[in-house]
Amino acid sequence: MNNLFESRKIRYWIIILVLFGVMYPYRQILNNRKDKLDLGEATLGDVDTGSFMLKLALLGGARGIAANVLWTRAIELQRIQEWDRMKTTVDLITKLQPHFLAVWTYQSWNLAYNVSVEWDAPEDKYDWIKQGINFVRDGVSKNRRSPDLQWDTAWYYYHKMGFADEAIILRRLFRDDIDENFKTNPISKSVQNDNFQVSSGWFESAVELVDSGANRLNTAIESTVEYVDAPTQRKGRAGDLAFRSMPPHALTRYAISLEKESMKDVPATFGELASAEWNNALISWKKFGDYEYETPNVIPMENGELVTAKVRIADSEDYSIFNEMDKPEYWQRTINRKVSPAEAKALAENKKHWTDRWATQMNYPYWTDRCRAESTSEGVNARRLFYEGTKAYRRGDFQTTVNNFRDGLNIWKALLKNHKNYNGDELSKKDTGLIVKRYKRAYIQAGLGSELPKDTPFLENLALAETDTSVDPFDAQEVIPIAPRNTDNSGSQATPTGAGAPAAGRPAPPTTNPDGSKPVPEAKALQPVPVPK
Repeated sequence: MNNLFESRKIRYWIIILVLFGVMYPYRQILNNRKDKLDLGEATLGDVDTGSFMLKLALLGGARGIAANVLWTRAIELQRIQEWDRMKTTVDLITKLQPHFLAVWTYQSWNLAYNVSVEWDAPEDKYDWIKQGINFVRDGVSKNRRSPDLQWDTAWYYYHKMGFADEAIILRRLFRDDIDENFKTNPISKSVQNDNFQVSSGWFESAVELVDSGANRLNTAIESTVEYVDAPTQRKGRAGDLAFRSMPPHALTRYAISLEKESMKDVPATFGELASAEWNNALISWKKFGDYEYETPNVIPMENGELVTAKVRIADSEDYSIFNEMDKPEYWQRTINRKVSPAEAKALAENKKHWTDRWATQMNYPYWTDRCRAESTSEGVNARRLFYEGTKAYRRGDFQTTVNNFRDGLNIWKALLKNHKNYNGDELSKKDTGLIVKRYKRAYIQAGLGSELPKDTPFLENLALAETDTSVDPFDAQEVIPIAPRNTDNSGSQATPTGAGAPAAGRPAPPTTNPDGSKPVPEAKALQPVPVPK
């Protein structure tokens, strides 16, 4: 009996050893596959042991079922506005499936955009936007090879804080935030007080990750999907125009915001700093333009071979280069193959077509030419005069307003003569038309006449500007209305007193805002004007 029992034990041990022997190479294959797809737990950084215990309790595959149940629960908690419980539920989902990218993208957007708008106070909105950004940044730390999540992080800094209805307040709250980690640029590792600067770093980090070969979107599941019309461009892919254009866009927006009161109670900045930031934006645009994008079509050669071409958007600024492309020697030098004159012409026309199309799509000539113009001392000085003219208008000093706008417009006209791409763009015409409209308002209220002189620069843009009653929602000088003068019991205007009263002989405060609208009493809590459609 004992011999039988011992023989069974030996057989059981042999079976166990065989099973382990078979499972070991299979486990190694799985580990190598996880490393290749960046799905291993080693990518998590700071490991939460509690989450591992929970995964163990749910026996692996059940994590997906639990995540679905919790996702439904989170949506229900959002519907009934149980914000803290919703946030806790979402955190639990990420512990169950930290490599499920959709949860990081969807729920971070949910917190930053959908939940934040449920609050009235800008401070509360800022807190939920910050929670959304920190949520997706946590996803970045757990999925280090995902350019998508880094791009999403950049977008929240850039768009939600920089383009919200309350942008001038949110940007000020960001500036005053003492959380240095939240304000750290991932590229320069420096703490920056402007959300556009920080967003440019995150955008650039996403682009660098893609250029290094990372493409977290192209998972094993997605690679099996067959598209009827497969997209050639997509967020997180090297050839995506919009994806690569965001670093220069962020730096350009930062340069623009410097020269206006884009944060509540923070004056504009000019001089060398403004010029340097415009130049930084230009450098970033040139980097975007110098990247070689592959055309989505092919050109058939006479021998039946199909050839693709690579396009530099920067070539759109000087089409003379395409004259050289008509020559077979150019293609011999660039793609190391002999082509006939007819083939060279076909390749050149195709390359010019895509260069022009993509440059127009991204408005590349406008942005590069604008950066060149704005970075000059003349450009910075003109912007300073426009800013100081608007401030003078708000305090009722119409003669100073007229002088500043007149001098600024003359400088602006001389400058833009050398920047035709910038001057001829509709965005520039709208911008200069608004300045002329303000100039006219001040000119009339200064008692200089009902019409501007015929030689006023950019007078042709005035008619269009006068039909546009919208204000710049990203400039506190336009969003915050001019307070009306005090009135006595008889209804007549009383002279203001105190620190804000004008000196003797000074003009009265304006009867209209810079955009021509009537002033209204300033509310205790600032209610920014919505972004015009």
